[in-house]
This record gives sequence, C-alpha cells and structure tokens, in this order.
Amino acid sequence: MKSINNIYVLVLTAFAFLLVDAAYAQDASFSQHYASPLYLSPSFTGLSEGSRMSLHYRDQWPGIPGTYKTMSFAFDHYLSEYNSGIGLQFYRDDAGGGLLVNQNIGLLYAYEIFVSEDIMIRPGLQFKLAQSFIDPAKGTTGSMFGWDGSRVDGTGIIVDQDKINKFDAAASVMIYSNFYWGGLSVDHLVKSDVGFTDIETNTAMKMTAFGGVKWVYKEGRRSPDQSITFAFNYRKQADFTQLDLGTYWQYNPIELGLWYRGMPSDNTEGLGNQDAMIAIIGVHLGQMRLGYSFDLTLSELAGNTGGSHEFSIMYTIPSSNKPKINRRAVPCSQPGYTGNAPSGNKYRSRSRRMF
Repeated sequence: MKSINNIYVLVLTAFAFLLVDAAYAQDASFSQHYASPLYLSPSFTGLSEGSRMSLHYRDQWPGIPGTYKTMSFAFDHYLSEYNSGIGLQFYRDDAGGGLLVNQNIGLLYAYEIFVSEDIMIRPGLQFKLAQSFIDPAKGTTGSMFGWDGSRVDGTGIIVDQDKINKFDAAASVMIYSNFYWGGLSVDHLVKSDVGFTDIETNTAMKMTAFGGVKWVYKEGRRSPDQSITFAFNYRKQADFTQLDLGTYWQYNPIELGLWYRGMPSDNTEGLGNQDAMIAIIGVHLGQMRLGYSFDLTLSELAGNTGGSHEFSIMYTIPSSNKPKINRRAVPCSQPGYTGNAPSGNKYRSRSRRMF
C-alpha cells in the first residue's frame, strides 16, 4: 500500500509542477494512429470514397485516479472535381480529472497531386482555435500528502489566469502508393504565450514523421487478400522524443496489430523513455471499422497504472456520384480492396480503399 501511495504522490507532484504551464505538457498521442488520421496529419483529409466520420477515445492509466483522458471527433469529405479534401476536427485532452484541459476545433484541407499512375503526393493544412484552462481547486501539491499517503497541511496551485485562447496551425506533406507511404507533419506553427503564470511560455513545435510498407503475401480472387504491414511513427516536441514501431496483419474483416512505443537509445537523467507494448484489434463491418487497443506499460509505473485503453469507430459514407470514384489509398491498416469501377482520371483505375 505504501508503494502505491508513493506512486500517487509522485503523479500529483508531477501535475503540480508540469501542468501549471501548458508549454511543458506534451500533446497527447493515440496508439491507433490511423484510426484518427486527421489528428496524425492534415494530409489524410478527404482520403476516402466520399465522406468519413471518426470517433476516438483514450483512457490512459485508469489505475491512477484523475490521469489522462483524450478524445477526438472528425469529419472529412473528398471533393473529386477539385482533387481536394476538406475536414473538421474537434480534440479534447483532460489531464488530472479536469485540472488541465486542452481542446481545439479546426478546419483541414489537403490537395491530391497525381505524380504517376502509382505515386501520389498530398500536401495538407490545418487552422484551429485552441483553448487551455486550469481548475486550481482540483490541483494539489506534493506538500499536501505525507510519504505514507496521509494528508497534511499544504497549498493549492496558484495561477495568474485560468483560461487561455489562441490560434494555431499545422502543415504536412505525404507521398504514397498502394504499397508504401511516408509523410511529415509540423504542428503548433503559431507562436503565442500559453502560460498560466506571469512567465511567458510557448507551446513547443511538434514534428511527426510517419510511414510504412505493405506486403500482400497472398492474393485472393474469391477471398480477401492477406497482408502484413510494417509501420513507424516518430514524434519530437521540444526535448521529448518518441518512436513507435509496429506491424499489422490483415485478413478481412479482421486486423491485428502489435506495436512497441519508446525510444531505447534515448536516455534522460538516466531513465529511458520506454513506454509500452501495444496490442490492437480491428473489425471491418462494411463501411464501419471498430477498433480497440491496450497499452501494457513498461516504465517504473507498471503494475499500478492499469495500462491504457483506446476505442475507435470510423464510418465511411460512399460518394453518391456515379460511377463511384475509387482512388488509390494509403496501405496503412486496411486490407486492400481492388476497385474495378471506371473513373474519369486515368490514375484511378486500380485503387484500394483506405481504412
């Protein structure tokens, strides 16, 4: 019991010192990267057969009360006559049971460039209104707890302002074919003061590099293809770095994934930032995809955090245009579906549906 109380004290102390200034807090990261494609990169906007809706929820460390809960909702649509995708996304991250909340709503745009029959490039942009607010009444410092977990006299968190509004932007580019993809996204391009105290602080720019390759090892004529996908996701924000490496096995309607999250070569103050092993399962039901993942914590908090749970739903609304526009799609975490419908663009004759 004493060790568990010490864990609570450490977490509460971390909230007190790290969450007072939003600049020191890192952006949340989903384990099912491609279940929230617009959060990963604006370049994914409109990369579907018509319209698409997605809902994503993450509960991190449920074994420790009042930690992190993150959700994202997005809607995007492909404008075939303009080779463009437009989208809307809402994001909310709650740290400390309402102690610190970061949320934003943004518009996204991506343009599709047909380089050749096999290669496409997609630059993307996002413009968003962001808000951060803190509830000092829910904040406690380490001095309010003894090392045995008992409560002692102390003080709450003191801030100069409890709400911050700002404008922000992101930009990205991605290149892909049916069997590989790679991209770069840069977020927090707008510099502004986001500190809750009188000390000027700024949200650190976030860079994300992602990509992968897909190997279809068994093509089926009367049955779905069977394939394996290898992927990576690298994220850097200020001094924080994180590398995710993973693989998917797909045999429609089932998708199974296994990822490792961490940066073994990175060492800060003698502690590596190895984070978790991640297991993912997805089921494709027609135009709907249901996903669940579990993060098994590998850090010093393992055994007390309860891991992390993620739930995702994605639904695609096919285009009403006839014939239906089928385009090449990133081979991320979706079994390939060969589209044989004719199309006005010669580069769309042999396509695969994304997600």
